[in-house]
Amino acid sequence: MPTPASAGDAPEKCAVKTIPVSHRNEQYDLNKDGKLDEQEHAAMKADRAAKRQARLLAKYDANKNGTLDVDEQAKCDADRAVRREKAKERRKAKAAEKAAAAATAPAPEEDEEEETEPHKP
Repeated sequence: MPTPASAGDAPEKCAVKTIPVSHRNEQYDLNKDGKLDEQEHAAMKADRAAKRQARLLAKYDANKNGTLDVDEQAKCDADRAVRREKAKERRKAKAAEKAAAAATAPAPEEDEEEETEPHKP
């Protein structure tokens, strides 16, 4: 039976979140322990966000002022909506294809009991 916690008890520390290192994130594993700790993971996320922002600016920042204006952001959002719609259609088509394959697949054979003559010794 667990005992109630008293005011003097120290709270249990949460386990440090780590992420296994793969070929895609090995450059962020600064201490080379095979895992990304919280600081390394934060650095990876910040780096990827900066790269994503640079790609968006390169593609949509028509006036090259370093930010997306209202019209530029609208174009970005419209393109994103088109990509999402196409992805939704692909998922739908894949599900329909899967359903069609399941419908045309042969039914699993049931165990049919063959009537045989009783075994004579």
